[in-house]
Amino acid sequence: MSVISYAVNAVLLVTIGIVVANILAETGIFSRLSSFTAPLCRASGLSDACILSVIAMGVNATAGKSMLAGYYHDGKVTEREVIPVLIMGAFPVVLGESLFRVQLPAALVLLGPVIGGIYTGLNLFSSGIQALFALLYSRRFLAGPGRAPVPVPAAPAAALALNREVVIAGCRKAAPTLRRVVPVTLAALIIFSLLSATGVMDLVAAVFDPVLRAVGLPGESAAALVAQFVHFSAGYAIVASLLSGGVLTTGTALVTLVLGSMVVITLIYIKYSVPLYLSLFGRFGVRVALVTYAASMAAKVVTVALVMVLF
Repeated sequence: MSVISYAVNAVLLVTIGIVVANILAETGIFSRLSSFTAPLCRASGLSDACILSVIAMGVNATAGKSMLAGYYHDGKVTEREVIPVLIMGAFPVVLGESLFRVQLPAALVLLGPVIGGIYTGLNLFSSGIQALFALLYSRRFLAGPGRAPVPVPAAPAAALALNREVVIAGCRKAAPTLRRVVPVTLAALIIFSLLSATGVMDLVAAVFDPVLRAVGLPGESAAALVAQFVHFSAGYAIVASLLSGGVLTTGTALVTLVLGSMVVITLIYIKYSVPLYLSLFGRFGVRVALVTYAASMAAKVVTVALVMVLF
């Protein structure tokens, strides 16, 4: 029953995110942000549609990615822009939806204000690296006098309104995306549950053992990494216990937490991101998932190296 409940909750969250994004788009609110997005467009070389998608990811990751896919299929965003936009969107996602609403409160309570605060800053640093690299890449390879991005249609002159007609129109526009996303999401959750029940995910956890030895962490840190397969808060609790017992120092605790976040990211990609990208972008979604996952892992490796130097 827990698997069914988890799947229902996941589908509901995805559905709400996509529907809300389309309703907001129908109100014209995103197109009225052009005065705010213009400086970012000039700095990054990306179009208004790209920057609006990044902003939307800070509100709801699924909604922002769905909006980007809509612009992509409408020809307002090119294939070359999609991946830099998604990598750049990692920062507002971590800053808004993932960090301050969920992870930060748990980190401060379980790990304490010092370790929890530093770890929160490291997460922001990691996502910031990705955003900076994506911005520099887009500025170098996507900007230029020969490029003419397709602008987002201007907002209507009438005042913004949220009425029955707008809601119905938004739901209708969300329907095609939901028909692609929901079945793939359900299938991915079922497959992941079967892999967990048969012990395959335990084997995946064992893959991290050589990483622990390479960075000089004690064997007890493996328990925190394995716990991340259950929930990130379980990993926090184990690290806090090892800290209080003197098994981990500040430095080794932070390295363990960052490596644990790599486990969390891997699980997110297995359960959500890969199915979502496939449903939104088709075969191109495979490359999107591989490149964005590699960018996340590379940023975490840099963060681990920083922690080892500083602590």
